[in-house]
Amino acid sequence: MRRFLSALILLGASAGLRAGEAPRPASADEAALLREAIKHNHQDTEHWAYTETTQIVASKGSPQGATVVRFDPSKPYAEQFTPLKVDGQPPTERQLRKYRERGEKRGEKLARDAAAASDRPAGAPPALNFNGSKANLDLDHSRVTEDGPERISFEIPLVGRRQDIPMNKFELRMQVQKKSRQVETVTLRLREPFRVKLIAKLKAGEARLDFTVVDPAYPPVISSITGNLGLSILFIPVDATFANTRTEWKRVKAYDERFSVKLGPMQFLDI
Repeated sequence: MRRFLSALILLGASAGLRAGEAPRPASADEAALLREAIKHNHQDTEHWAYTETTQIVASKGSPQGATVVRFDPSKPYAEQFTPLKVDGQPPTERQLRKYRERGEKRGEKLARDAAAASDRPAGAPPALNFNGSKANLDLDHSRVTEDGPERISFEIPLVGRRQDIPMNKFELRMQVQKKSRQVETVTLRLREPFRVKLIAKLKAGEARLDFTVVDPAYPPVISSITGNLGLSILFIPVDATFANTRTEWKRVKAYDERFSVKLGPMQFLDI
């Protein structure tokens, strides 16, 4: 249940617009600002170690404690995820083995991504990797939802590559800081309900990603992911909240770089 909920959740004084005013198409200058901000916010996941704390609170089932994991991409893949607590308890041998397998699978995925990177055409649109289902960001049709002296917010259509998750049922918004030209927050909200693999129906939900500058010499990192959802599993209603925070950041050398292996491109959003 916990893994299933986590996957679903991770599905997620104005100058130009007044409160309640309908979004408008982004101007050429605003569209250029958005593209630059997205470029600045590429996630350099292979060079940051951090501690990740995850807490899920659901209306059904027994309350669970937080799961705390140390991630370090400088270590061999089987050692990159070190669980400190799982559901509030010390990890069992079985859980330790699962996290080792998770690291090994991550190494295999990075190898596949690096191979696919050479086939990616120049100028291809940025993509959102949403729980394994990828969608392109249609920046050519972005709209401005708020425009203030320091920040501007955009609504960006999503174009799904597969049909397992209908990305057209989600609304993606980004808030950009004008001076730094960087993305500060990303919000993914469910527009309308849909069914997942016949056994569950996602009725409502919203996820928010916050970005933080750990070191001014590098792009911002995702420092927290929070959200909520409402769904039914076999006609049983379930409400849940999700909070994922990343702390204790440390700049490291990627494990693959020790062997002069070329890494794939940095990801903008991979959740």
